[in-house]
Amino acid sequence: MTYNNDKNINDISVFFKNILSSENNRPAVGLFCTYAPEELIFAAGFVPSRVMGRKKLARSESYFPINFCPYIKSSWESLLSADGSLKAAVFTNSCDGMRRLYDTANIYLKNTPSYLLDVPRLQGESSINFFKGNLNDMKIFMGDLAGRKITDGEIEKTAAVINKKRKTLKKFSRIFKELPHLILISTYFKVMELSMTSDPLIFTDELEKYIEFIEKTSRDHKIIPGKDNKKIPSIMIIGNFITENKLWDMLSALNLKLAADDLCTSTRYFEKQIEINSGQDILYSMAQRYLTKPPCMRMADLGLKLKEIENNITENNIEGVIFISLKFCDTVLYSFPLLKQKLNQLKIPVLYLEMEYNNFSEGQLKTRIQAFLEML
Repeated sequence: MTYNNDKNINDISVFFKNILSSENNRPAVGLFCTYAPEELIFAAGFVPSRVMGRKKLARSESYFPINFCPYIKSSWESLLSADGSLKAAVFTNSCDGMRRLYDTANIYLKNTPSYLLDVPRLQGESSINFFKGNLNDMKIFMGDLAGRKITDGEIEKTAAVINKKRKTLKKFSRIFKELPHLILISTYFKVMELSMTSDPLIFTDELEKYIEFIEKTSRDHKIIPGKDNKKIPSIMIIGNFITENKLWDMLSALNLKLAADDLCTSTRYFEKQIEINSGQDILYSMAQRYLTKPPCMRMADLGLKLKEIENNITENNIEGVIFISLKFCDTVLYSFPLLKQKLNQLKIPVLYLEMEYNNFSEGQLKTRIQAFLEML
């Protein structure tokens, strides 16, 4: 869809030129989980960059079993191909596979410092205090990497920067869901991926300008937010770390509205702010934010997760759920039976899709999704 001075609103290369066409001045530190705090990395002078993984594997297959997480194997391919471009890599104990990736990096990537952050699976006060101590250890690691001591004042400043990015992403997410006929699903997730791999200061500045353009286009063409000209089913997508451009392009071409999502590449990433200047220690505030943000399936209280999903379904008038999981992800697969039971109680149909990283039959998948939408 093209508006205003022939700018295609879904061509993000037009709106994120500084991110896409120039190299960051700061060296990057790789991340593998939304529970790893970007604030500590940015305070040390590095760009927090989510490792997206290589789509084609050349060497990593020889390091892991064939029935191993495809994201971990693709991430290892990225690390092997990084050629020193990453200053360090920060892992979390999100699952056993990720712990094995950390072990492998320690053995075979001697020139890339690795850190394993222990993230509790509970959200209580004792867990927050425990996690605060772990964040302090990571602060020391990042300080050693930077060659200087990181102060709490620096962390507060970078927390404000990351908070602003999260707030802007949340606004963009709201606008996308209000204007589904204007912004493609594929565009939405491309912007989300950029947010996880770019300098937060540059990215937020360009996203704000992009939002201004979208809002101006909506006003100029008298597009009413939230009002569709035709009835299309409202869908919620639930899953883990999904970065399949082919999938997003496919969904963009189908007759559906993505009214809610629960993924590591969207709401779990940008929801909830860190409290700054609240009178409490900044590391405590950080630990509190990360442990009480929208949880993923690795957290212990699955009942809390199911309640959150139920609220999302109710608030957004969801008519169907598409549950997507990477192959061999036991953490997510164990949770699906309970989720399906809850959706049956709510009388919400669910489609289960399991795929490898960028390795699936597009035609077969499209047929299944189309059949699901027709059923709705």
